[in-house]
Amino acid sequence: MKQIILLLLLFSFDNTYSQFLNRANITFSENGSIIENPLTGGLNSCQFSEIDINIDGIKDLFVFDRTGNRILPFICSMQDEVANYDYAPQYIKNFPELNSWALLIDYNCDNKEDIFTYNQSFVRVYLNTSNNDSLSFEISTEAIVSDYTSIISPIFISFVDIPSIIDVDNDGDLDILTFQQSGGNIEYHQNQSMEMYGNCDSLAFELNTDCWGNFFEGLNSYDLNNCNDQTRAPSIESRTSSHSGSSLLALDIDGDNDKDILLGDVSFNNINLLTNGGTVQEADMIEANQQFPIGLGTNISGEINSFPAMYYIDINKDSKRDLIVSPNIANNSENFESIKLFTNTGEDNAPLFEFTQNNFLQDNTIDLGSGAYPCVIDYNNDGLKDLLVGNFGYFDNGNQLSQLALFKNVGTNQQAAFELIDRDFAGISDIALNISLNLTVSGLIPTIGDLDGDGDNDLIVGDANGKLHYFKNTAASGNDAQFELETVNYFDIDVGQFGAPFLFDINQDNLLDLVIGKLNGTISVALNTGNSTSPIFNTLEDNLGNINVSNDEGTYGFSKPFVYKENDDIKMLVASESGYIYQYENINDLNESFTLTTTNFQNIKDGIKTSVVFEDFNGDNKRDLFLGNESGGLVYFENNDVSNGSFIISSDKIEFEFFPNPNQGLLYIKTNKDTEIEIFNLIGQKVYEKKVTNSRSIDISLLVKGTYFLRIVQNKDARTEKIIIQ
Repeated sequence: MKQIILLLLLFSFDNTYSQFLNRANITFSENGSIIENPLTGGLNSCQFSEIDINIDGIKDLFVFDRTGNRILPFICSMQDEVANYDYAPQYIKNFPELNSWALLIDYNCDNKEDIFTYNQSFVRVYLNTSNNDSLSFEISTEAIVSDYTSIISPIFISFVDIPSIIDVDNDGDLDILTFQQSGGNIEYHQNQSMEMYGNCDSLAFELNTDCWGNFFEGLNSYDLNNCNDQTRAPSIESRTSSHSGSSLLALDIDGDNDKDILLGDVSFNNINLLTNGGTVQEADMIEANQQFPIGLGTNISGEINSFPAMYYIDINKDSKRDLIVSPNIANNSENFESIKLFTNTGEDNAPLFEFTQNNFLQDNTIDLGSGAYPCVIDYNNDGLKDLLVGNFGYFDNGNQLSQLALFKNVGTNQQAAFELIDRDFAGISDIALNISLNLTVSGLIPTIGDLDGDGDNDLIVGDANGKLHYFKNTAASGNDAQFELETVNYFDIDVGQFGAPFLFDINQDNLLDLVIGKLNGTISVALNTGNSTSPIFNTLEDNLGNINVSNDEGTYGFSKPFVYKENDDIKMLVASESGYIYQYENINDLNESFTLTTTNFQNIKDGIKTSVVFEDFNGDNKRDLFLGNESGGLVYFENNDVSNGSFIISSDKIEFEFFPNPNQGLLYIKTNKDTEIEIFNLIGQKVYEKKVTNSRSIDISLLVKGTYFLRIVQNKDARTEKIIIQ
């Protein structure tokens, strides 16, 4: 039996771990109000479609965040004739993996939305095969082709574009409008399904014109009545490059039954309405409104920081489609106020728009801008794990700011609950940490530890320039943490770019060391050669354990380590640019390669440029996981492992008693078994250890007064208890 278990462990290298970390929710609040959908992972550059996700007859909301290719299902429920949207991650598994852009539209007239998505410059289509019980999809085609007269060729749509897939000629089947590869003119690919078969269930296209609308797009200008003579059919071989990027939305804006066009572009931040003065058969754009939807019921434009994309769907369920405007580019928007909603107060095909909000869905989720880098802190010394979350930055009136957000744990040891109490904790966004240029820095990645031996935890912050900065905790004993800048460019540590520090005693000499992730995906370590009150980090060693989380696709690594100890074995989770979490074990000899156990820890992947915290947040002595990502939000995975195997960090099968608790530095223990005693502070750092074989007292009076965790290990069983030193 033992041999079978060993074989199972040996063959659990990649995806064969049993899934014991599962998505869960934790209560979050801000300004006294509950955040309804806190753990979406953030909303950055989102695309919107309607689909009945839970098969209840009501159209729900499908959101695709192209930052990390994230799928976010929102279930719609009606309460007092008001549409409410609740994040429902359990339905993510029902959708296929998608890339760059995704539009859900019914092409075969079965009243079930199919998926049109990017596939290496072409258009992949998934057919909706849902039944009355569950949502499902299957491949319909890997690449939609069109008859270019001289050649049958896949329709080119770049990864950055958003095409318009709509019935242009009003014959009942879906056509495609998209910019030519070189840009400037719009190709109209007319679906011949109705003409050829008399029904709408086919994808049979031919190029009707390569200058639909009779105009040419320049740099936020339009040359009307001019096609500028573009090439009709680019060769497949030439389709490695494209124009800079555009978003299209065709709709009947003036109620005359032909299609007008809304257009966004990577080179400008406003929406352009081109009005069709022609016919259904011969579109002719005769007028351009560069401040849309101003003039159609509102005096507020759809302008966003960069590259708007537009979506026309019924949000409030009044049978009239509304307008959503969202950025079509990552990390270049007013990140948590970047999704504009205009409610349609007119008719569906002759809309009038009322500006409703600039943070649709974002107002009910945790969104910290671009990037979210969490760490654990007990800032108010109440024995509960709070969260300190750094970010890469967010745009505020065009200025990028990087901050640390503090989430106070207002729950219990058995069930965490968090309140966002400070978006700019310690005021770091205003500190010029780039002293050579006297500028603030981006990419603030925090880690916590007692570096000066005074019993409270200090702060190290890494930045996008690869530097580290030391903030000393100057608060009086027992008071809320107060961090003040002590040292810029701490010990002149420089890892090149993107320094992601983590404090941990990795060489087991009872001194905190600096384990630092880097842009290239490797790990550096700066060992502490000082003492418990005065650390010294003189030497920076690269390529710790031969860790590398970059991939073969030419991307960087953006390694972010989390080191922990489990049953005397030091382990490390390393989050990465790809979003996959790598796990390394047997971290005993720092001069040897560490054992890579999986490149896809627990099959967890939510976004890109991820960062993790692996701690117990519900008091069951099993490690749970918080994940931050590039979209600036958090995702939580709860540990539901019911075995006695890996990652369970305590057990009740222990013959051990201790008293008194609270104590004044002298703890009496009662046991008759070989026992290993370990004491950890509130952020998981070991501050005491001892082996005993019988009942006795232990002197822990040298520990600073406060709350600790006592871990008792007998044979392979362990139990963790909270103790207080007064």
